[in-house]
Amino acid sequence: MKDNDIWKSLRTNAPILSYSLLFQNCRQRELLANILSLGLEFDFILAQASEPMLALIRLKWWEDQINSSGKEDGPPLLSQLKRHISAGYFSRSQINSLIQRWQVYAEAHPESHQKNGQKTCQKAGQACWSEILTICSQLCGFEEKKVAQQIGAALYDSRKGYTPSEIPSARQIYQIYGKGAEFLIILAYLARRGPD
Repeated sequence: MKDNDIWKSLRTNAPILSYSLLFQNCRQRELLANILSLGLEFDFILAQASEPMLALIRLKWWEDQINSSGKEDGPPLLSQLKRHISAGYFSRSQINSLIQRWQVYAEAHPESHQKNGQKTCQKAGQACWSEILTICSQLCGFEEKKVAQQIGAALYDSRKGYTPSEIPSARQIYQIYGKGAEFLIILAYLARRGPD
């Protein structure tokens, strides 16, 4: 599967999220589409699992596949990620960090915690999407992390029906990052807008 296929898949499966990548150059669009698709895949794993242990098993499979040196059969997204790791666009440790975030998120299900369960789960989910947007901003050459993390947390909240907390304005994002940060501006707008 070519990078362009991941971009097309994102446009098909998450069209509103894919809008955020329209103004990025082709290379950035494909890399960001891979990372966003991975986040959506991990969210899907958690949503489909009838209990946290099943989600953890599937996340462990992803971890094993990312860390293996072979070219095993698997989802097209896995092949693309491994190719980008080999090319040096991002590292195994970055992907493993994402997997670990989602493992914590899987373990933070409200049913697993009697007291403050929903809040624990929300914080874990925010951390997942904060990490996604941190990697995306790094792929675009941005070093500042705080604003990307705020947008990631707000995007998670918005997608889950929570009221997002701190969302920077388009002007603030542009002042910090400049040209190339259009995807962050659009994601901040989407977070403000709320779920469809």
